[in-house]
Amino acid sequence: MGLVVGGYTIMEIVRNHEMVQIVKRDEVKEIVENYLRYLDNDALTDKGKIVSYQIDEQSIEHNPMGGIMFTVFLNDDSELYVRMTLEKHHETGKIQQSGGGYAKKVKDLVGKKD
Repeated sequence: MGLVVGGYTIMEIVRNHEMVQIVKRDEVKEIVENYLRYLDNDALTDKGKIVSYQIDEQSIEHNPMGGIMFTVFLNDDSELYVRMTLEKHHETGKIQQSGGGYAKKVKDLVGKKD
């Protein structure tokens, strides 16, 4: 029984490490930054309301419906956050955003988005 539990734990650690490596890719950085520019046209510039972001590696987890979910903190404020879900396109294999949302505090910062 201990071997089964130990084996499962090791598999979870390996899977989590793989998800962290995926989220650190340049293509994911581009997806995150494009979404931030959707929220704030001037994001990550001197004129933007969103001036910085940090991916919370502790939040990276497998989405039960498929893909990877994680949180992005904005402007060094844990109450300003965006949740994102990524998945691989079934035909191209390219990583794409498949869902997410943001905190009310982000909505208040950047104005209402549909």
